Amino acid sequence: MQDTATPGQSAKSQAASARCAAMVQHARALIGAQGVESVTINDVLRLSGGSKATLVKYFGGRDGLISAAIGEEAREAIIALRLEDSGIGDLPLAEGLGLMLRGILRFYMTPGALMLYRAVVSIGARERGTAAAFYDHGHRVLVDALAQFLNRHRGTSVASHPDLADIADQMLHTIRAGLYERALLGLAPQEASDDLIEHRVQSALTIFLPGLKAVLDR
Repeated sequence: MQDTATPGQSAKSQAASARCAAMVQHARALIGAQGVESVTINDVLRLSGGSKATLVKYFGGRDGLISAAIGEEAREAIIALRLEDSGIGDLPLAEGLGLMLRGILRFYMTPGALMLYRAVVSIGARERGTAAAFYDHGHRVLVDALAQFLNRHRGTSVASHPDLADIADQMLHTIRAGLYERALLGLAPQEASDDLIEHRVQSALTIFLPGLKAVLDR
């Protein structure tokens, strides 16, 4: 759980930060156990021991708290991928891209990621803050990490500036297409086998690598 207290805070501010962190923690647990729709402010306050005034002051209300909880869940899941570690950025294009896509697809297919997506889809149309928190701390982080990797392989003589974020976005949708949607709808097992992930990644590399090399080298 992320520590929200900062050096130099007064004892009162530290207590408020700790209370907010507890609210987010219990909201995350409730979302995982029973889904977003069933989470109530009263349940969170009963578990965290906080007050409604504190919740409203720091989160604005239920929507803000749910947004914070989903954002924190997504952030921790993304950190666990360690996309910036292991020297991936220094690997040849095909090898590094393969490693990143395998890790990302495994993340999308985990029960936790599927639960988050189902939760956001169920309320996103009316709770835009929640949807934005999930997108900003989840999918967009993955897109940006993949775009940064591609940028490291761009030739110095590239005259134009291709939209690498858009290319990365298309790649992520390609590796998820069909497989992810079926799992999301409960039509297929949530846990994809290593063989299935490898097949999906290799198919994506076959489709994208020739075009990527042309774009990055020109």
